[in-house]
Amino acid sequence: MIYCLIYISDALKNMQNVELNEILESSKKRNKNHNITGCLVYIEGKTSVDNDSRFIQVLEGPESKVTELFKNIQGDSRHKKVTLIKNGLIDSRNFGTWEMGFERINLDNDPTLKGIFNLNYTILSLDGDMGNNMLLNFMKSFYKAL
Repeated sequence: MIYCLIYISDALKNMQNVELNEILESSKKRNKNHNITGCLVYIEGKTSVDNDSRFIQVLEGPESKVTELFKNIQGDSRHKKVTLIKNGLIDSRNFGTWEMGFERINLDNDPTLKGIFNLNYTILSLDGDMGNNMLLNFMKSFYKAL
């Protein structure tokens, strides 16, 4: 069994490619050393009244390492309202070959996605076990598309 954690947060500002690349490179190195895999999605564009961009991330690996990493993420000054959506044990990794997969979504380019990211965090967290979680299935769609 593998521990899996999903969170959402609001970025404090719209991130530039250089900043996102820095996050990815440091994440890949750290995650490889700690046997953590996952996916980070950065959503850019108006998702609600009070924020213009958001992060969604799935982390999977040894529970102690994922929990430690999540504590560090909660203290990161690049975002606020870090909200744990779901965590628990899963049978196998969803992102087995990604130390950290990444996708950037611009809501201005695809306004049909806006409704997904306006969902109340509580609704996202109520969705059954980890295997049937709506947000996790959304994140896995990027991995399977490659």
